[in-house]
Amino acid sequence: MIYMNIKILCIDGSPRVKGNTEILIDIIKDRFIELGASVDKIKLSNLDIKPCVECRKCLEEGICCINDDIRRIVFPKLFNSDIIVVASPVYFNNVSSYVKIFMDRTWSIRGKLKNKVGGAVVVGRGYGLEQALQAIYAWMIKHRMIIGCPGLQGEAFEKGEILNDERALSDVGKFVKRLYEISILIKGTSK
Repeated sequence: MIYMNIKILCIDGSPRVKGNTEILIDIIKDRFIELGASVDKIKLSNLDIKPCVECRKCLEEGICCINDDIRRIVFPKLFNSDIIVVASPVYFNNVSSYVKIFMDRTWSIRGKLKNKVGGAVVVGRGYGLEQALQAIYAWMIKHRMIIGCPGLQGEAFEKGEILNDERALSDVGKFVKRLYEISILIKGTSK
């Protein structure tokens, strides 16, 4: 593959430190680095983030009025990325509350993530994986991002079990390669 200064943002939506979601996102991050991309990772639970209060001031101001780490740290990194990977553990057949808060807060920046390449990663016991993937991809579609792969699903519960999921570990390479290929195509045609 041709290196074109591809920038990746990996968003870890798990509250667990070094849990299965973070282990998988770190493996993905390392694979992108092997391709020569620059990768940044954000762990949402380490940030000071607040939920959307539906004040609608962003309609007037053009940016969310809640001045927390979503606005100060996450938004600039989203704008500066070519590829955005959102990873979440599966809680009650859906994304974690951290991911949901993140997704809700991006309503204020609609239209600004258009044509960014998106990938979803979910980790859970098995049930609810599809619903969590659908939630992340619905968010990406709403932002008019480009989705080029079915997402990555890992089955794990106890800390470290993701390393036993041979299918998920095998699929990491295909997942990373496809997102990277699409980003190169977009960058190549936008010159």
